[in-house]
Amino acid sequence: MKIISGIIKIAATLAIVVFAILNTNPMQVYYFFNKEAVQLPAFIVILAAMLFGVLLTGILYSLDRFKLKRQMGTLKKQIKKQEEELVRLRNIPFEASEKRENA
Repeated sequence: MKIISGIIKIAATLAIVVFAILNTNPMQVYYFFNKEAVQLPAFIVILAAMLFGVLLTGILYSLDRFKLKRQMGTLKKQIKKQEEELVRLRNIPFEASEKRENA
């Protein structure tokens, strides 16, 4: 499995290098309205946009995962509480059957 993972990493690295070599044309990038344009190679602009998307997706995923973990903890506590209540209810003596036997 490590070999396959290594091959995929090498292929991805080569793809990024080839992409960078083919897209070296400068682009004008306007960061803010009143600022002057910055000249950057096209591959840097595209890779920065991709990186921003990956980071944003990772942050949103982490927030959702944290929310689900919190919800799981709450549900586990609720299950434990209900199981304890079930044990208590099973241990309660049934008085109606005792009254019938005495009658």
